[in-house]
Amino acid sequence: MSNIKRKIRLALLDDHPIFRQSFKILCDEEKDLKLVGSYGESAELFTQLQFVKCDVLILDYLLLAEDQDGLSLIKSLLSRYPDINILLSTSVESMAVIRAAYMLGIKGYISKRESGTVYSSAIRTVAHGQRFIPPAIAEQLVQFTGKNNDYLPKPHSHDVDASSVLDKLLTPSETTVISYFLSGMSISDIAKELERSRKTVAGHKNNALRKMGMKSDLELFKFHNDFFKQKIA
Repeated sequence: MSNIKRKIRLALLDDHPIFRQSFKILCDEEKDLKLVGSYGESAELFTQLQFVKCDVLILDYLLLAEDQDGLSLIKSLLSRYPDINILLSTSVESMAVIRAAYMLGIKGYISKRESGTVYSSAIRTVAHGQRFIPPAIAEQLVQFTGKNNDYLPKPHSHDVDASSVLDKLLTPSETTVISYFLSGMSISDIAKELERSRKTVAGHKNNALRKMGMKSDLELFKFHNDFFKQKIA
């Protein structure tokens, strides 16, 4: 009886050629890993998934501006391929985004700053159907939500509402400011509308971003737009 085990088949979606090349080198160095597909665009990935079987999909969160990415891409993938094991590989460290991704059904999250050894370990964990949650991220998720396992997906559900992700996270004032800001109003406009100082309004906005683990307005709008896409999909 043969003791040879089948290699773990991997597919990668990342728009950075240097990362795809580095990942191929990693797979070549590991005896139990086999890269069966490496793609730079989501459309190419969807086409090839019809023909290529993979055990783990390593997925970048942010792709080119004109490409589908983020939470909407995760939802589309899991809707078409509900059994696919997704390892989210990204430089995005927003707890709101990471929590939403886990709730949608990804199997693991890993920062692009991690070593090849950590990547290999994460891949093997996910390939066996287990969740890979880095200890530091697990701790932050608990702090973010105030509950253990609150970020785990509900059975057979790939729908996450923004309100469920931010529930009880922001104060009423912070929620109001963020809502106005996302509607297109400037800090000055919001201050006039609420009859508050610009400093107060800016403080509410910055506190909200900090609580959501976001470092820029771009991350906030990306997060909002992803949820909007899910709602109308």
